[in-house]
Amino acid sequence: MRLIVENRFALFGLVALALLALFGVAFVIRPVNAELGVSEPDTVRPDLAARVCPAPHESSDDADSSVAAFAPRVSRDDEGELRAVPLAEVDEGGAGAQTLGEELTEPGRVWRTDTGDATRPTALHAEGALASGLDSAQTTVSDDAITEVRCAAPSIGTWFALPGADDPDDVDLETLTVHLANPEDFRATVSVDIYTMEGPSYSPESRGIHLGPGESTELDVTELIQNTGSLGVHVRTSTGRVAASLLAEHSSGNSDWVPPTRSPDEEHVIPGVPGGEGTRRLFVAAPGDEPVEARVRVVTEEPNDTDDEPLVLNVPPAASSWLTLESALSEAPGTVVVEADGPVVAGVIAEAVDGKKVVETAYTAAVDPLTGPLDTTAVIPDMPEDIDMELVLGALDEDARVVATPIAADGSMGDAVRAEVAAGTTHVLGTDTDGWGVPSGADPEDGYAVRLELLEGSGPVYAARVLRSGDALSVLPVTPAPVSVQLPVVRNSMTGIVP
Repeated sequence: MRLIVENRFALFGLVALALLALFGVAFVIRPVNAELGVSEPDTVRPDLAARVCPAPHESSDDADSSVAAFAPRVSRDDEGELRAVPLAEVDEGGAGAQTLGEELTEPGRVWRTDTGDATRPTALHAEGALASGLDSAQTTVSDDAITEVRCAAPSIGTWFALPGADDPDDVDLETLTVHLANPEDFRATVSVDIYTMEGPSYSPESRGIHLGPGESTELDVTELIQNTGSLGVHVRTSTGRVAASLLAEHSSGNSDWVPPTRSPDEEHVIPGVPGGEGTRRLFVAAPGDEPVEARVRVVTEEPNDTDDEPLVLNVPPAASSWLTLESALSEAPGTVVVEADGPVVAGVIAEAVDGKKVVETAYTAAVDPLTGPLDTTAVIPDMPEDIDMELVLGALDEDARVVATPIAADGSMGDAVRAEVAAGTTHVLGTDTDGWGVPSGADPEDGYAVRLELLEGSGPVYAARVLRSGDALSVLPVTPAPVSVQLPVVRNSMTGIVP
């Protein structure tokens, strides 16, 4: 034995022999363990899901807030469970024991609970059929403002793009707050990276934030954005996962939840830029180490002229920049397409004005399209009472066909409305102009959901929901809510055990 240890060649031979024996055993038993891997692509229905809505930010005493959720029914045998609990603050530790609202056990119905008095984030936990195709959102409505935020799924990374605190046209922020929540059963460690026009900005407080199971916290990052007109914000974890939301409070007095945008990529599509007067501005951040040139074009209700030159935006490395879109949009609703020569993130701000006074702001962000074969459906879980709604649909290279179906709280369906979107255009489908909305016989106070379905043979479509009430304005980018998700091929691959 001593001879083997001292002889490096003998030791190497023993290691090689052991590895050969290990792979030999694996080769022999692999037919027996076929169920442990997937030898070809397959799909599965998720049976567990978690979502978190931050505590509502009410700008006035007359504001009403509620959280709504919806998961479509696929078969008559579908059953599951959806429940909601308040999360605790960091210094209290642990999730609250109180259940919010009634538990839902049947998909195809709208779940809703009042959060007007909530001071903590609301965590939704879904099992069985209520976990597949689930979407949820929180809406706050007052006499002069509408804010809404999609309840976030816990993730290892979330991106946002928005203005900074130093803007020449009064789009600037007064306060920027990152809301973090850990709805899971294990600890998470979070850091927040900010990309300004001058480069990265961070502080010791934005690094290594610890959140135990069921804990939540808020991080004020206003001091990190004082001297810039454009921002990219990245919330990332080194351990665990968190649900992240971003609240922007403007110097004009308006407050808005900034929707998360797609992770860095060379192509992005931002739907739902509302029509009307006021600032329309694109923000682009490049987190890499190289400068990026982004080419921007706007798709409106009229087909684009192929001879039009795209707008060009140059972004420094690990920094951000912005571009005004008012001239390109000409007050029409639109879809923004960003094509860059390096990875970027992107978002858009829109203002509603009364004369020269800014009365409301809203954000939209890049999303994935509704497209085949799996991402053909989407859910808008909460349609507030007595507020005009528009679906802003954008198609790029192919014609798209979409059906929108309103669904009452009890699961009854209203009249479906079909929309045809020509390639290279943006189409607006509105409740006030197209004669659809609350299903017949349903109580408007209970709210309703809308399910979007891409028809067979349709090209991809990008969607957002716009709410209007007087001067109040809000935009919610619509993301696919597939009932089934793709499983990767992991047979005979280390990706089966190594992420």
